[in-house]
Amino acid sequence: MKRLHAIVPLAALLAGIIAAPVDAKTVSYPLENACPVVANRPDQNSATREQIAHTPQGDIAYYRFGRGSPIVLQTGFRATLSEWDAAFLADLAKHHEVIVFDNRGVGRSLPTASSFTVQDMASDLSALIDTLKLRDVTVLGWSMGGAVATQLAIDHAANVQRVVLMSAPAPGRLGVPVAPDVEATLSGKPGTTFNDVMKVLFPPSAAKAAGECFRKNMFVPAGYASPTISATVTAGQTALLRAWEQDDAAAGALRTLHTDTLILTGDDDTILSKQNAEALARTLPDAQLLVVRSAGHAMMYQYPHALASAINRFITRSQAHPRQTAKAAQLHEQA
Repeated sequence: MKRLHAIVPLAALLAGIIAAPVDAKTVSYPLENACPVVANRPDQNSATREQIAHTPQGDIAYYRFGRGSPIVLQTGFRATLSEWDAAFLADLAKHHEVIVFDNRGVGRSLPTASSFTVQDMASDLSALIDTLKLRDVTVLGWSMGGAVATQLAIDHAANVQRVVLMSAPAPGRLGVPVAPDVEATLSGKPGTTFNDVMKVLFPPSAAKAAGECFRKNMFVPAGYASPTISATVTAGQTALLRAWEQDDAAAGALRTLHTDTLILTGDDDTILSKQNAEALARTLPDAQLLVVRSAGHAMMYQYPHALASAINRFITRSQAHPRQTAKAAQLHEQA
């Protein structure tokens, strides 16, 4: 599935590989209850209601809950907002205002959308942040959502103060793409079962428990009917990921992107190799890498409390020692 790239000068290639030492840490989290009883589940709160943001890009359906600095969650390939783990969201909401939303073409978000480029989706995300008048924003992108969050930081740097990339693909020559058989499973090829999906989202040690508990743990507020993912959306998002595999312009832009970034990857991610996270950490100047042992692609279902705590610590440290964004630095130089 990896596309052949045009030959690039050796110096440019090495620039994507050789960088400052990576701020990296490998952790082992204690096993968490696979079917937790969650106090204050946001999807069981009657005040948690679907809202529509009328943005310049079009209507975007979202939910908003919690208190504190905002964290906006960009979901992944063929996913709805219900794919977020409720315990993970509940822990984030203890310290932050959490915003989750459906991607374009899904549910009530831009239902007639026909274009699904990473630039389209980054513009949607930026427009949502603007329309909701959010400040001091953290964006968390999971899986394909990590590509969107990365593009947001490239194209709309003023709208994001920090980024969390969870199980995210690296662009262009930096990345290791999804294997064709795994992509076929995630795309819902004929004959794919729920257990087939669990086996690629989680390592073998966690797949059985995930199969028993995944649906119970999903974020499903009252009145939210998890929408069907259309063939148009599947094809559009597949094209987005393939374009991201060849996007050496994005890979080059990362070297000058000064946005505080936490990169989270599972040691047992069978969808996106941790080499993607390592490449992102080598390339982004202000990134730190956290590798989680025995964690798969949907690690927030395995370690919701530990990951929420790690993200909260990252945000707190970043707020205490803010960096200039690339755009702010440029404005400073022009003044």
